[in-house]
Formats: sequence, structure tokens, C-alpha cells
Amino acid sequence: MVQDELSQNTDLDELENLSDNEEKIEKRRLRPLSTFFELDVSHRPTQAKDRISKKRIWRGVFLGFLLILLGFVSDFENTNDFMFSQIDTFPLTNKGNSFSASWLFVGLGLFLMATRAMMLFYWRDFFIGHKFAAVVIQKPFEHSTRMADSLSEYLGVRYRTRVINVLGLTSYTQHIIDLQHPNETKTILLYVSKNGENISKKWEELARQMQMPALFNTANGIIEIPLEDIQKALPELLKEGKVPVCKENLQNIPKHFNIVENQDFCQIDPNIRDSAFSVFSGILCFCTFFSILFFGFVFHLTITYLPVVLIALILFVLIPLALFFRRKRIVISSEGIRIKSRWLFFPSLGFLIKPEELEYIYVVRGTYNLKHTLIIGADGQTSHIGRGLPKEDLEWLRNFINVKIDHFICRH
Repeated sequence: MVQDELSQNTDLDELENLSDNEEKIEKRRLRPLSTFFELDVSHRPTQAKDRISKKRIWRGVFLGFLLILLGFVSDFENTNDFMFSQIDTFPLTNKGNSFSASWLFVGLGLFLMATRAMMLFYWRDFFIGHKFAAVVIQKPFEHSTRMADSLSEYLGVRYRTRVINVLGLTSYTQHIIDLQHPNETKTILLYVSKNGENISKKWEELARQMQMPALFNTANGIIEIPLEDIQKALPELLKEGKVPVCKENLQNIPKHFNIVENQDFCQIDPNIRDSAFSVFSGILCFCTFFSILFFGFVFHLTITYLPVVLIALILFVLIPLALFFRRKRIVISSEGIRIKSRWLFFPSLGFLIKPEELEYIYVVRGTYNLKHTLIIGADGQTSHIGRGLPKEDLEWLRNFINVKIDHFICRH
């Protein structure tokens, strides 16, 4: 289908002259739809379709069906209670309120089912030939839009990460490799995964297959990474002088960092909460806890209700507080870099990035909140530090960490 469309004439000038507003809208819509995606470019021409998985769609439809069923059951029970109740004070008002409450579930269920059904008609088709590439975007209730250009106009194979916030409770990192075009609407996905294991190897492989430069998306723009350096560990690059360090401003510690250092290690504590747990989610948890307390007070529940209150206190107050005020700690030693999470009321947890696993340290800009963060990449795991701090402070931290890696690891 895509090859047939490519044989048609394309009005590229019209596509290039998109207004700034339209281009921003398209950029928001160009987020990966698939949880996992791979475009095989070992042979060309090749094509693949990026769409939301049917499992995710059917889960949403099933949840919508349950909400509708809950609405009907609630309305049926409320109707029976009204018919057999001996209390006749304001019967019409009570019935109306119960009717409205039950049908609210029905409305939410129908909305959820409708939006999930529409996702079946939302996808993107990518095509890469020998001399040109194309993107076909299909949206519900619209004609498909095709954008094509010569492969010589593409900048290279870019690796980037994207933080996905899940309902304001937690987050995970999505690893994306794409064929970047100056006009992002023509950028073509090559690989998408939640698992960053062997991502550098995949990045190098795709860059070699496309015979294009390897690019990385930083807060200062796109930088080119030599193919032979992609899988090298950061300490090795420091030894070779390929990662510049500056030792002049190390004493000018920004106010956002507390640093403790001795001959064996260097500990860095960013003075900012580093958590995906949102204020809205915290308010919901607190409201749930006080609703449980109110329920026990209204129905005069006995002391047997106390364990329920204690469990609710842990689940909806203490744990959310710990998640909300979580902070990160970085410990650099000859063993590598240990990333710890400092929890309120809970002991510090962490994991060790060994020197041979440490791949890169960059300052990037988040795609969902546009905040700057320091990203430490290792094989199979990615850590974000100081999310929301000024870019200049994070650049200082990046240089400081590189200096300490050179001191504790490279010269050990």
C-alpha cells in the first residue's frame, strides 16, 4: 500500500511550509504508539506499522464494559431499595440522585470504550527505500497524510530516551532509536523498547546498516557519536581524552548539591525531590484515607476497624509521602557509580553501575515536562538525576562526576 502511494506525486513544498502551531501539534502526535517496535533495515525496501497493541485496546474496552455493568447494577439496586423502602421522605429526590450517580459510570464506560475503539484507526506506516523514505499517518475521521523525502536529507540515526509518567504514580524510561529528519514529522521510528539492554549495540547496528551518523539528543542539541565509540565504556573514553573535563570550577558548588568526599568515595546529594509521584496523586491518596476514616465514624465501627485504618495509613499516607519526597544520591568510588533512592521513613535503596557498564552521562530535556535532567546510561538501565534543576547546574554536575570517575576509576 505504501509503495503504491509513493508512486504518486507529493507536494513537499506544502508539507515543509507547515505553520509553527501545526508543527507543534504534529510533534505531540509523533510519540511512539507501540510499546515495542522494530523496523528491519537489514534489507530495503522495508516497511512497518506503528500502532497501539490490540491487547491495550481490548483491556480498555473491557474496563469500560465493567464500568457500564457497574452502573446498571448500581441503578438496579437503588431502584429496588426505593421500591421497598418504608421511608417516603423526598423519594423523588433520592431516586434522582441515585440515577445520576449510577449513570455516571455508564457514561465513563462508554467514553472509555469509544476512545479505545478509535485507536484502532490511528497508526503510522514507515517506509524506507534505497533513495527515499516516507511516513504515512492515519488518524480517525481523517484522510491519511503521506510525507516523503530523499534519504540524503535525513541527519542520521538518533538514540534518545523518553520518560513515561504512569498516572502520576510512577514512571519508566522508553528507549527510542529513529531516523531523524530536520522536520520531525518525517522522522522514522527504527526501534522502541522499555528494556534498554543492549541498546548501544542496537544503535550501532542500525547506524551501520543505514550508513549514517549516530546521533544523540542532548539539552544542547544533537551531537554526533563516532560509531567505534558507541559501545565503549565512559571510563575508557575518559582515558582516551574523548570526553573533555574541566577542573577549574569544581569548588564553585551550586546550592542545589551537597557533596561529601574522602579518599575512598564521593557522595553527591541533589537538594530536590526526584519522583514521578504527582501532587494530584498525593491528594487522591489523602482523600481516600480520610474517606475511610469518615466511613468508620459515620457507621460507628468498633475497634475491629482499627487494623483497616492502620493499613490505610500505610498505603495511602506513609508510602505516598515516601514516594513524593524521594531523593536521589550518587556515590562514586573505585567500584563504579551507585545510585541510591532516599526514602522518607525508609532505608536507602540503590544499585551499582560497574565501570565497564557505564556508557554515558548527558544533560537532556524531558519530553513530557520540558524539564532538564542529568541522565546516566548503563547497559540495561537508565537513571535520571536532578530532574527540574537549572541546566547550568546540571552541566556542572556532569563535569564534576566525570572528574571523579577519572579520579576514582580511571586512575585506580
